[in-house]
Amino acid sequence: MGSMTMFGAFFAFTSPATMTAPTAAIIDEPIPFDDAGIRQGIEAATWLNLVVHDSGLHFEDHEDIDRRHRAEGLSGNGYHYVIGNGTGRLGDGAIVATGRWADQRPGAHVAANLRGGAEALSKADDLNRVSIGICLIGDGDERAFTPAQIKALQSLVLQLQARFDIDDDHVFLHRDVSDVDAPGRYFPSAEFDRFLNASRP
Repeated sequence: MGSMTMFGAFFAFTSPATMTAPTAAIIDEPIPFDDAGIRQGIEAATWLNLVVHDSGLHFEDHEDIDRRHRAEGLSGNGYHYVIGNGTGRLGDGAIVATGRWADQRPGAHVAANLRGGAEALSKADDLNRVSIGICLIGDGDERAFTPAQIKALQSLVLQLQARFDIDDDHVFLHRDVSDVDAPGRYFPSAEFDRFLNASRP
């Protein structure tokens, strides 16, 4: 959570916007990729990676994240998708496509490495431009995510991989691309890897 503050101000494409109600669409499975929550008239961007995060707080939802990120200087929720845990306005395992996804804007979710200076900021910026950010509500360093959240994540990842032709080696946990712990020690990394491997033809 704190990492968002460290890098948010450096993204010119996420300059603060007026405080309007966030645009988001709750998506039923399977995601209807003829629209996929993308605003009408907007073409899908070129997405090369998926990055899985946790929100850092157990009792929140996509709207809480939107307010927090705006307070940190971003133009709304930095993630493209949020998966609820049953707290706030989201059901357990509910998938929300945020306004950032609806407008196909670059993400603001990959944190720059703390000691990397300008080069690290540039690398994070580059990753954010081509990486779909998926956020699980919760703190993976404190407790496990719910089975419904993991199931929803698996389904979402497979559908996004198929839609945008993203290989398994371009599906990252946030800690794979930055010096953070997210999505935390309780994220079932081995199970997630096995699922991806088993899902390939």
